Amino acid sequence: MNTYDVIIVGAGVAGLMTAQKLSQIGLRIAVIEKKPTLASGPSTRNEGWLHRGTYHACSIASKDSAYQVARRCIYGHKQLRNFCPEAIEDLDKRPLALLRDGDRIDEVKDRWDDAGVSFRQISRKKARKLIPDANFDRAAGIFLSKDVSINTRLLYRKLVGTARAHGCEFFVAHDVVRVNGMELLIMDQDGVSSTISADRIIYASGAGTRSLYEKLHGKDIPMRYWKSHLVVTRRLAPMGVFYLDPHEAAMMHHGDVSVIGFNEDAVQCESPSYDVVPDRAENLRNGIRRIFPEWRDEAAIDIACVKVDLLESDDNARSLNVAIREPVPGHIVALPGKLTETPYLTDALVGLIHKTVSDPLISERPCDLYTSAA
Repeated sequence: MNTYDVIIVGAGVAGLMTAQKLSQIGLRIAVIEKKPTLASGPSTRNEGWLHRGTYHACSIASKDSAYQVARRCIYGHKQLRNFCPEAIEDLDKRPLALLRDGDRIDEVKDRWDDAGVSFRQISRKKARKLIPDANFDRAAGIFLSKDVSINTRLLYRKLVGTARAHGCEFFVAHDVVRVNGMELLIMDQDGVSSTISADRIIYASGAGTRSLYEKLHGKDIPMRYWKSHLVVTRRLAPMGVFYLDPHEAAMMHHGDVSVIGFNEDAVQCESPSYDVVPDRAENLRNGIRRIFPEWRDEAAIDIACVKVDLLESDDNARSLNVAIREPVPGHIVALPGKLTETPYLTDALVGLIHKTVSDPLISERPCDLYTSAA
């Protein structure tokens, strides 16, 4: 039986980045992924939008929550750009953030200042010069932002390569069949099973976490599923364009392609599936036409994505925030929130694992001894 310091179940962005960081501090790591490819879920079904707080600082009603998410995005934006600069696209172009509600311009600018979000307001004339095909008549405020597009596939490739270089092992196309304490029985697609164990097991399996945890531990994780949609089409503009208002389109570009989502589009669903809801997809297409009235693309693709959150209070509001829970000792559930928040999540996980998986080679600090004595 192979023994590891940490086993990570799920190889989306949270699982891959956790594996990379834990491997780099010298821990023996294994990653188990049920699918035959890595990061096949929401980690790749997104706009490829590396946020820098621009949207979240002003779109979340609570100022405290808005600033928290914005600052985590700024933190993640910097870390991801430093880790994988080669994945950043259109470095020489600043996306346009549009605000339809003119009564909120001063409020939004104040929020950006308070959260540390960089922006520069420009005129409609300047915006039309940058993107002649776009309709800016509905935009009361137009701003240049520092959000960027990111090639997530290249990012994940570097995360995997770095983790492997530090000894991480990947079990792709393997299902977790049974748990016994800190041992996992896993099985590949040919029915060949093996047993592996670890000091800690992290479940970073996204929408699959609830059913997996219930199967293995008999515990229900109060998790909800939220479906939203994307359109993939030919490239529509030189730089990214996104509205800050709800029910408007937001797009990022990757080479000759635009990937476009819809603000506040998510609808709660009973179970995770990638089936497209036609009327929701059509709402998004109408949102695209509000910015680009002449847009027509028979080859455009509608895509559904499912994200998850935890229902932890009587407040029914959707919250795709970072979450780390340990319902069963040693078996940790980790949800990343947004792609750009994943560095914050994974740094918190590294700190947690460091405390629980000892390294006798490294001297303890006086404060560690005091904590132990207490």
